Amino acid sequence: MKGGFKIIDSDMHLREPADLWEKYMEPEWRDRAPKIISSPSRSSAMVLLEGRILGGYPPAYRGGIFDATRIDAEIAEARARGFDAASQLKAMDREGLDIAVMYPSIGLGIMMREEIAPKLAAAIARAYNNWLYDFCRADPKRLKGAAMISLHDVTEGVKEAQRTVTKLGFVGVFARPEPLRSLPWHSRYYDTLWAALEELGVPIGFHSAAASGELPQIGDRFGDNLLLRHVCAHPMENMLAMVDVIGGGVLERHPKLKVAFLECYSGWVSFLLHRMDNAVEKGRHPLIGKLKPSEYFKRQCWISTEAEKELPMIVELVGDDNIVYSTDYPHGDSEYPRAVEEFLEMPGISARTKKKILWDNCARLYAIQ
Repeated sequence: MKGGFKIIDSDMHLREPADLWEKYMEPEWRDRAPKIISSPSRSSAMVLLEGRILGGYPPAYRGGIFDATRIDAEIAEARARGFDAASQLKAMDREGLDIAVMYPSIGLGIMMREEIAPKLAAAIARAYNNWLYDFCRADPKRLKGAAMISLHDVTEGVKEAQRTVTKLGFVGVFARPEPLRSLPWHSRYYDTLWAALEELGVPIGFHSAAASGELPQIGDRFGDNLLLRHVCAHPMENMLAMVDVIGGGVLERHPKLKVAFLECYSGWVSFLLHRMDNAVEKGRHPLIGKLKPSEYFKRQCWISTEAEKELPMIVELVGDDNIVYSTDYPHGDSEYPRAVEEFLEMPGISARTKKKILWDNCARLYAIQ
């Protein structure tokens, strides 16, 4: 709690230990476990999977500001402790966070290769989730898991969503907004997943990254220019995903599905919803269902925010029921340890709206009591 407000972080990151998959992969898969490695030519950790490097930042940014995890003094103690659960809880205490939903760092990109054998991909996800379960056991009332699922075989993804929610107590699943095999999110391929998440009552959180994985990204045209990739990846990939799930009829077919768009800046959401509504209202495109695109958003979608100066305008245009808060700890964009303080100091946001963004909306998204 801070400033009289209870707070849920909708998207707090952890930093995976180097031996995670080597320790947690099931015995029959251990010889194919991903390995987290470092390189003197790169500023971030990389993953060696099936003999190939996956992820990492371009050599031009060695030691630069784009290391995904901050390297300053505020993070030094957590880094020295290997970003263990105790350091995560201490960071939460400094920010005044009551509860945080855990999302990965390196793990955001590990499924971003189409050629991974589906059974191996499923084993990688199970190993991460079992490790995350142990991580959250340090304080399960405060640390909540969002599950990694493999969509190389959607049946495996459904099974893992069911296992992690019903047996491990996780409160959601996550995926990158860039779909596998160029299968759009409105493809019927995913319908069993959407139905399972509806039944479980948990959301899918879409979360992009600037420089991990091998699937096509909107920033590919910029090559090694990570500044341009970083600027575009998070908001624009989520914009495409939002158009896909709303405009493609996913929310019409699955009216109880909850969808979160995370770490993507919220300033664009009003424009995009207006653009979609306008396209439908002008009669240039057929209706996707009974509702306008903006109405599907208000019924089933959430978007995360930090201390964005445009937020008062977004609240005025879109309302305050579908916005959730995130610190983005411990990544380079985070304002930790003053992220919450900066949000509370924002002008033009009422105490009622702050309460909804900091707690009520996120509690509804993740079904946190």
